Amino acid sequence: MSDVVHLRSYDDRSRDDEETREIVRATVELLREIPYSDITMAAISKRSGVSVGSLREQFWSKDAIVAEIYLHRLRAAPLDVDVDLGVQERMVAQFSHLVMLLADEPGLAAACSSALVGADPSVRSVRERIHAEYHRRVRTMLRSGAWPEVTQTLEFGLVGALVHASCGIDNFQQTADDLARMVATVLPDSR
Repeated sequence: MSDVVHLRSYDDRSRDDEETREIVRATVELLREIPYSDITMAAISKRSGVSVGSLREQFWSKDAIVAEIYLHRLRAAPLDVDVDLGVQERMVAQFSHLVMLLADEPGLAAACSSALVGADPSVRSVRERIHAEYHRRVRTMLRSGAWPEVTQTLEFGLVGALVHASCGIDNFQQTADDLARMVATVLPDSR
């Protein structure tokens, strides 16, 4: 039996009141029905039953809502470290899980990609927290002793794969498989 360590996210602050849950629910529902480009703050307000003023007090834009949804889901994803596996196996398992995180919700995946690569200033702090979470996950899987360049290469590979999959270039499983090949190239297969 192998030792598995589960780690919670640091900075695990999240908005968790009824109004915010309604905003998130409404946004996800809308993303299942119409393209992200057609969603407006007014539509989210109407669907959630939260006034536009209250909505804007919490989120400056629909990009900010979508970025927060992704951050919450990312932080909720398990970070289990099976110390009996080699680094390559650990990294591939973690990356595969992260790529598949939104596979069943293509509208949300596309919205996340759009929101996170856009220039909306209200998304900047969320994007920084998402990057910090990716960095934490990569460093955890690598454990100690990895060169910073290796860490950065793996993080860039993950982000690129996530954008690639969410834009519909390949399906999520194909992207996870491609990312596994990239990991095998960057990391030696050793324990």
